Amino acid sequence: MRQPHGQNFLTDKNVAHRIVESADIQKTDTVIEIGPGKAALTDILKDYTDNLIAVDIDSILAQALQIKYKDNKNITIINKDFLKFDLPDTKFKIVANLPYNVGTAIVQKFLPNKNFVSGIIMLQKELITRLIGNKGTKDYGYISLFRQYYADGEFLFDVPPGCFNPKPQVMSAVAKFTNKLPDEPNAKLFPLIKHCFTMRRKTMLNCLSTFLKTDKTSTAKILTDNNIDVMLRPDKLTLDQYKLLAKSL
Repeated sequence: MRQPHGQNFLTDKNVAHRIVESADIQKTDTVIEIGPGKAALTDILKDYTDNLIAVDIDSILAQALQIKYKDNKNITIINKDFLKFDLPDTKFKIVANLPYNVGTAIVQKFLPNKNFVSGIIMLQKELITRLIGNKGTKDYGYISLFRQYYADGEFLFDVPPGCFNPKPQVMSAVAKFTNKLPDEPNAKLFPLIKHCFTMRRKTMLNCLSTFLKTDKTSTAKILTDNNIDVMLRPDKLTLDQYKLLAKSL
């Protein structure tokens, strides 16, 4: 049966243990579990940390968890959309089996937070490979560079459809993200990257010219002054090259 929020509940206990063990959790860590669902991860996480915050948008599931853990003072169940949830003012780690339809939005919420330490995320494999994507590959894009700016990313392992109920139609995967604690980005950096990747088959000369709304002669000079070939396509530039470009604008 289709779930109201697109959930696919993890049922494989070996995968659940593997996810939690990958999170490197200490007893004193604050851990936020996004989308605890039917508690496959929660039941394991509660033995690893003395401060577990489980946030679920589904009121029926959240209420069931509140009843299940009513005697456990170390677990806080919150019924809320994580995208509207106020992140804590203390250091925290993330563990999550994310719904595919909001996965990247959720990642973009917590990655820039200065109190985010690290996270173990399970998502549709296609989205994980985009988050981890390397320069010059078809998976490399805006979200790859966004993740790369804020966090180191490591692909951990695949999770097949049979590990869930209901079974998704696609492969899932797990990745680890660790905060790099960067400075605030240049205000033009991510708008520039997003614009360029909406035109990813065009040259950087065309992409930058339309972004700046300037003639191609002026645009070419900006690129060459930054040692960027005007004929390169957006997926051939590194994050450092985009940062240089944004700074020069």
